[in-house]
Amino acid sequence: MKKNLLVIAGLLCATAGAFAQGSVQFNNRVTGTATSAVVAPIYGVDPANPTLAKHGNAATGPTTPIPPGTQTYANNPPLVGTGFTASIWARPAGVAGAAFVQAATTPFRATTSATLFGAWLTPNTAVIIPNVPSDPTVRAEILIRVWDNLNGTVTSWDAAVQRGGVAMGESLPFTVSDQLGNGGLVLSPTLRGLESFNLTVPEPSVIALGVLGAGCLFLLRRRK
Repeated sequence: MKKNLLVIAGLLCATAGAFAQGSVQFNNRVTGTATSAVVAPIYGVDPANPTLAKHGNAATGPTTPIPPGTQTYANNPPLVGTGFTASIWARPAGVAGAAFVQAATTPFRATTSATLFGAWLTPNTAVIIPNVPSDPTVRAEILIRVWDNLNGTVTSWDAAVQRGGVAMGESLPFTVSDQLGNGGLVLSPTLRGLESFNLTVPEPSVIALGVLGAGCLFLLRRRK
């Protein structure tokens, strides 16, 4: 009898420690819910200041941001069309040294409805977060990254970084306040805590400028 009880206890402990991977709603425009609403349009590059990065919700917009903020994006057009890609990255909140891991990507909406400007195309199902379980004691820290995919030729965030000169931007990290979904009784939470941001065109790195300068000197010497 004691042996059976020990086996059952072991199984219960194993089950308790083996929480399924969690899931979230990969959506930056959720309205009509008092406790989970989030409206955070993503904006493009400011033509007058392409390296200026902004974060935070605006006070107004085609759809009023939730929650409304004080940031201004007067010179930043909201993103529209499949030429832009959004990606969601996550890690367990509060774990020192944990790396953000990409969970999914999706294009932006190709729409003529102003209320959907700045919103990406929501996947049909909740997105699985591979490195964060659906555990009542664990929360996910989320990072949203967006880039201009140059007509589908830049297929990842890393590729955009390596290529250089690509319009790109990322949110401030935020922690989802609810337990991640488990595909059962625990529903997938929204990205409450996400706020708007804009894309920028990063300045050329020192190394890149050095290579360019060396190339110019080489051409000048050949002409002489």
